[in-house]
Amino acid sequence: MAEKKGFSRRTFLKGTGATLAGFALGGKFQTQGMFKPTVIHRQGEVVMAVQQFAHEAIQAVLPDFEEATGLTVRLEGGPASGNDMVTRYSTSFASGASDVDVFSDADESSPLFARAGWLEPLTEDIVPQETWDDFPESFAGQIEAFHSFDGARYRVPHEFAIGYFFTRKDWLDEKNLTTPTTWEEMVETGKMFADEENGVWGTTDGLLKPGLLYVFVAYLTSQTGGSVFDFDEQTGEALQFLYDMMYTHKIFPETALNDNYDKQNQLYMSDKVAFMRQWPFFQSVAEGNTEWFDPQKVVIELPPAGAAGSKAWWGGWGWSIPKFAPNMDGAKELTKFITSNEVAPKLAMGQSWFILPRASILEAFGDTDNPIITAMGQYAEAGVPAARPLHPRVAEAQTIVDDMASLFLTNQASLSDVLEQGKQLIADLSEE
Repeated sequence: MAEKKGFSRRTFLKGTGATLAGFALGGKFQTQGMFKPTVIHRQGEVVMAVQQFAHEAIQAVLPDFEEATGLTVRLEGGPASGNDMVTRYSTSFASGASDVDVFSDADESSPLFARAGWLEPLTEDIVPQETWDDFPESFAGQIEAFHSFDGARYRVPHEFAIGYFFTRKDWLDEKNLTTPTTWEEMVETGKMFADEENGVWGTTDGLLKPGLLYVFVAYLTSQTGGSVFDFDEQTGEALQFLYDMMYTHKIFPETALNDNYDKQNQLYMSDKVAFMRQWPFFQSVAEGNTEWFDPQKVVIELPPAGAAGSKAWWGGWGWSIPKFAPNMDGAKELTKFITSNEVAPKLAMGQSWFILPRASILEAFGDTDNPIITAMGQYAEAGVPAARPLHPRVAEAQTIVDDMASLFLTNQASLSDVLEQGKQLIADLSEE
């Protein structure tokens, strides 16, 4: 295997012209001013909901905010998927209430919340133009589709999420193997490690419903060249491959259907998995496990290629304010602070979940050999990123994928029946 080389900021920004321009790194960046906090006269507590693993990085930047504004911030755990977001917040929002002031919102839930009128528009006084200018121009389509509605913006991206392919390079080297580059190679290499009796697997993922099963099926479908909501031949190919990894080749645990990402990560860091798809936050999780961590245990390579090549869809989470925030003034000021060009790089330094190609973040990392920055560049140059599947009622459409995939993977329905029923359910949803 060729030695991996780090990407400098200059190389990362330059990329490969056509790929980067169409992906996420094209466009000009402007020099930005400094964030200026406002003292909130009606002082009090601001409640921010975000997934637990991100709390430490956020807590590191809060003292400056609290001292400057007179506010205090309380962090609470947030849902791990867009479907969970809808379940957690829809009832209270629909009744005109909220128990949080700012929250990390997902691609699946944000469009629904915005269309329902449950989010506060992020006007210039909350998110100034200099913050939006910090994002690459080619983010515009994603921001328009998943962060905006009817000419207003309701969410600021704080994550660039793409499924990276983490590998146990140390294991591969021990067996004189190279990283699999195709589905076929992944199966054959996975068999070299799989030991069902001892709970060791070639690969795994978190497939717990709601939401996580959809993520992985959509990931595989991007590699077949399809859109998962079409329930066509390409979707079927992805579902069949996942089924075969579980039942035919036995390189993927059936129990993954009950696993969330914490369980998936635990399995990997318990030396039970040879390679896996996972979101960028796993890099920080792995590094935080200091007794276990070694760079050769979490080497990021390109995803094994299906019929359409080495692909992975991308999306991400972002900051939103509920229309019914109990402390609206505090919510606006915290959102302005946490999304600013000065604070975004500090969050990125503290948690890989906050690394995305904003000019301020890339400038802060400079020429450092950061694994996620390096992987971003490699994936962009290889043309890995594929568009996130879009449906006007994305959360409900994803639930259909979850349910249909589950029926097939638990042997309750045939693939042909699942594809036929899924296609009809999507059609019915679109007509409602």
